[in-house]
Amino acid sequence: MKIINGNILLRNSILKGACLNIEKGKIKSLNKKPLRRRDGAIDAKECFISPGFIDTHIHGDPEKVINYQMRYGTTAIVSAISCSSPKGIKKSLDLIRKYQHSGTMGSSVLGARIEGPFISKGRAGAQDKRFIVSPSEATLRKIIGEARGILKIMTIAPELEGAERLIKILGERGIIASMGHTDAGYKEAIRGIRCGITHATHLPNGMRREPTPENAVHACLVDGRVKVEMIFDLVHVPIGLLCKALKIKSKNNMILITDSVRAEMRGRKAVGGVYRLRDGTMAGSDLTMIDAIKNAVRFCGVDIRDAVAFATINPARLLGVDARKGAISRGKDADLVIFDKNFDVKVTIVRGRIVYQKRGF
Repeated sequence: MKIINGNILLRNSILKGACLNIEKGKIKSLNKKPLRRRDGAIDAKECFISPGFIDTHIHGDPEKVINYQMRYGTTAIVSAISCSSPKGIKKSLDLIRKYQHSGTMGSSVLGARIEGPFISKGRAGAQDKRFIVSPSEATLRKIIGEARGILKIMTIAPELEGAERLIKILGERGIIASMGHTDAGYKEAIRGIRCGITHATHLPNGMRREPTPENAVHACLVDGRVKVEMIFDLVHVPIGLLCKALKIKSKNNMILITDSVRAEMRGRKAVGGVYRLRDGTMAGSDLTMIDAIKNAVRFCGVDIRDAVAFATINPARLLGVDARKGAISRGKDADLVIFDKNFDVKVTIVRGRIVYQKRGF
């Protein structure tokens, strides 16, 4: 497969009018010289060519999620599990593992993440308070055992008694401890970071909201050990706070997510791009990754190369898959997105296979 006449988005530059050669699902080479139309080649028509987007926080049946989101450029996900009963968590883990081994698209699921059960009831948000429990080493080890290697991220509130031990266990098992749904103050947050927290769940949602020196949001933004994920739908986080966070946080430590729950809503429509509980609590978004990137560029003044990095190489590094995903370079998986200047996705490619192509393109 060849893709010609595209503007290839690299981390620090844009190769205009360039082409890509793809073989056996991998990127074979980048050619900086424009090529004429060839039979079988995809003409990018001067659109951007980006690495495929990696959404590290998205809810729902992984098959439904992938089938819908790939038309918006998502080529890999971490499947999120909301706080649930022990049986519910196990059932979700089993479903994710089953889909991972179901076929070609199954490998687009990079693992699972769990919000809870060791979180603050006072900062539960849309999480089911019935299933929030006190930190328990036995419970954590049972979950890890049932995950059988697919658990990548766990959200935890560091201020809870016994949480520090669990954070260390997660680190020992190579699982990312993520601060979230927490009522921690600054000092409690820093103690959690020192114990091994390296990530923040949908900052600042589920925390003391304003980034003052007294709270966890500030700790996560100023501490270089922590990568933060944020929902760029302009509803969960106001534009002003997004821009403030972008000024404080290193570009290498910012990750765009959707926290979409569309696949779980059984036909319900989002209002203003957001799903809510009956009491008005935000329960997740209807956001797509391409719209998150568009919002970062158009409303927060982020350079398009940085915005794409927030959705590609940064999450790839978080998950430790950057040797094969997250950038366009020789030998990496041919997970690619072609989109135009209006952020309209034209083609999505997963490991060299076209999984979505807009009609007429």
